[in-house]
Amino acid sequence: MNAVIGTFHPYIIVIGVGLTIVSSYTALDMFTLIRTSDQNKRLLFLGGAFTLGIGIWIMNFLGLLAADLSRFASYQIPLTILSLFIGIAFAGMAFVTFFGKAIRFYQLVMGSIFLTIAVISIHIIDIFAMNLTIKYNVSLFVFSGLLIFFSFLFSLWMLFSSKNDTKGNQVWLKPISAIIMSGSITEGHFLLRRASSLSSANIDIKTVSIEDTFIIYLVLFVSILIIGGLIVSSTLINKQLATTDTNLKDIKAAIDASAIVAITDKHGTILFVNDKFEKISKYKKEEILGQNHRILNSGYHSKDFFQDLWKTIHSGQIWRGEIRNKAKDGSFYWVDTTIVPFLNKKGKPFQYIAIRSDITKRKEAEGNLFDSLKEIRDITFALDQSSIVAITDEKGKITSVNEKFCEISQYERDELIGQDHSLLNSGYHSKEFFKELWKTIGEGKVWNGEICNRAKDGTNYWVDTTIVPFLNGNGKPYQYVAIRTDISDRKQAEENLKVTIKDNTDIRFALDQSSIVAFTDSKGKITSVNDKFCEISKYNREEIIGKDHNILNSGFHSKEFFKYLWKTIGEGNVWKGEIRNKAKDGTYYWVDTTIVPFLNQEGMPYQYLAIRNDITERKKTEEVLHRQDKLAAVGQLAAGVAHEIRNPLTSMRGYAEFLQLDEQDPERMEFLGIILDEIERVNTIVEDFMVLAKPKAVELEEKNVVPVIQNVVSLLEFEARKKNVRLTFECNQEIIQIECDENRLKQVFLNFIKNGIEAMPNGGELHVKTIIHDNNVQISIQDTGVGIPEEKLKNLGEPFFTTKKNGNGLGLMVSFKIIESHNGKVFVESEPNKGTTFNILLPAKTA
Repeated sequence: MNAVIGTFHPYIIVIGVGLTIVSSYTALDMFTLIRTSDQNKRLLFLGGAFTLGIGIWIMNFLGLLAADLSRFASYQIPLTILSLFIGIAFAGMAFVTFFGKAIRFYQLVMGSIFLTIAVISIHIIDIFAMNLTIKYNVSLFVFSGLLIFFSFLFSLWMLFSSKNDTKGNQVWLKPISAIIMSGSITEGHFLLRRASSLSSANIDIKTVSIEDTFIIYLVLFVSILIIGGLIVSSTLINKQLATTDTNLKDIKAAIDASAIVAITDKHGTILFVNDKFEKISKYKKEEILGQNHRILNSGYHSKDFFQDLWKTIHSGQIWRGEIRNKAKDGSFYWVDTTIVPFLNKKGKPFQYIAIRSDITKRKEAEGNLFDSLKEIRDITFALDQSSIVAITDEKGKITSVNEKFCEISQYERDELIGQDHSLLNSGYHSKEFFKELWKTIGEGKVWNGEICNRAKDGTNYWVDTTIVPFLNGNGKPYQYVAIRTDISDRKQAEENLKVTIKDNTDIRFALDQSSIVAFTDSKGKITSVNDKFCEISKYNREEIIGKDHNILNSGFHSKEFFKYLWKTIGEGNVWKGEIRNKAKDGTYYWVDTTIVPFLNQEGMPYQYLAIRNDITERKKTEEVLHRQDKLAAVGQLAAGVAHEIRNPLTSMRGYAEFLQLDEQDPERMEFLGIILDEIERVNTIVEDFMVLAKPKAVELEEKNVVPVIQNVVSLLEFEARKKNVRLTFECNQEIIQIECDENRLKQVFLNFIKNGIEAMPNGGELHVKTIIHDNNVQISIQDTGVGIPEEKLKNLGEPFFTTKKNGNGLGLMVSFKIIESHNGKVFVESEPNKGTTFNILLPAKTA
């Protein structure tokens, strides 16, 4: 070993080798960063060249110093600085060719040559800097140079070969290459020393005695400073560059992933496009680069549009706008575009970057929305004709009202906005009424009811109200829509309704919650119905779509009625009226109907919107009132008739009974018996009249109804057997407590059971049953008689209506009234030739 490297101071050699390894690794780290970084390449290059030059110089300097420490005294600083700069320059020349994306083998050869020259140059200059003369063994010198060259070439090939140039490989290749390169520098120093003979020059210098220990500590101190400086600078530079590169890469990746990017020169020639540009334009990069954006011109925008664009970006300002382009396949697409000019030092643009977002779907949606605006306006007009609308926030503060609201309340919109509905409180309803209302809508439920409000002028008006809560993502109401119908003056129920709410979907939802809606075409064919239409008609959508309203015809209205209806809406006028329809199951229902024709540009209807409200219950109420009017009339008649007839009857009965006392003739006794029977029959009728004329106050007591029924059944068993009728009573419970007037209930049971017996002139079966059902006791009296036709069932209980030859209809009417006075109901089921069942439903007392 000594034959090769000679004698030396070991500590200094170790320090030199260590510094060389650190310098080589740091330099290689910076040079590899040049290939992966898009910014700060100049800074990286200078740092790498400086670091590697220092590494080559420090090894030669310390190697010569280690051989003879006394040389330090005669060291020439200018030549040292020269050797240092030469080493840095050749190191920079070695790596200057590595700036390209691809590194070829000849570039590695050139770099190895420059590094070899750097080692040899520094070695020779450092020898002269120490006032030594040199003589070389040429063959050994050439061999040393070639060995140094191939060592450098192998090191660079390992690190920068295209096969190995990946981030994963650089993790372990970089330290190995640094070690090989450091070996090349160290090897070069010792081989060149071996190939040369050194002697002191004849220069007069002042001999200075320096202790070896001091020199070693000095070298060690300087080495630590150099190592620390290299490590710190390398770490800071790498960290800063890595952060910068990461940010730039993230920004570039984010832009490429989310936007369509193109870069052009100042003339508009395309220099770069990303993958999204290729995808949306259908052009490949080879087809688009070198072109300008006229290749994408769709012809949609005017020349002035593009002149204004170029004027803006030529002035160095950012341009933003929406552009419709034409792809390679001829399809059109819209992009939201931002064009940013990059300015040179003189403030003039030298290139432009265009960042675009695809808004084609948004534009298509806008087009579809524009097409549907007419239909929305028609629907809004229909709403304005039928309802009063207000929108409030979650606290009940009014945020929007329509014109009909202002019209009926007589307040201006500015007076209502920001107020709550207590402004309209008429004082008619209790606090509990409004508490229940707020509880319902606060739970996200729809509230329906009738409210009496007070207008600004002090007059009261009634509105049929539906309040619909709109819920946020947490299921909590954030606003309420109240839809009302004026029921104090129905002629104003379909006035102008202007709804200002966030979107049309909420309006449709609110309308579906409050009304029965159907759309038809110009010929009356149903094109759309809402859920309430299906619910009341019992038809599903598939059964009703494509049909006309004849499917609901109940036969109640005349042909002239519908001719007038069609004439009205055919002329483009709104029709209002009440219609009785027939559901799928055969039941009838009434609807208060508004039909609004939608007119085309020629003023002719192209479709109709029918908005209906169910008024079946109101119609039933009107029928009950009519029936009550008839009962009142009968009561008045009964009061007069009973008063005039009862007194003579009493006299006639008394005299007839007196005559029976002395009469011996059987035939005359028979005639007197007939007279008394008929007087009793008339008296019974008069009693019924008296009940109608002046009903007695009901005195209800808690009783067990089972023995009451058993008593009546036992009383009539003999009469039933006489007429060949089998009378049975069935009850699963011994005690069923109800509040009743026992005598009056007996009258009802006697009446219904007698009617059942009389309905079976040829005999049959009559069953009396009691069952408990939903806190009610149901008493059923079922016969197997002749039955009652369906058309006569609805008239049962009316004055003087009877199905019997000798009946007067008052018995059933009185019975029905008695059951009503007990808070009960009577409903009759009958089928001709099979029998009739009278069902009495009375509230039962729970245990």
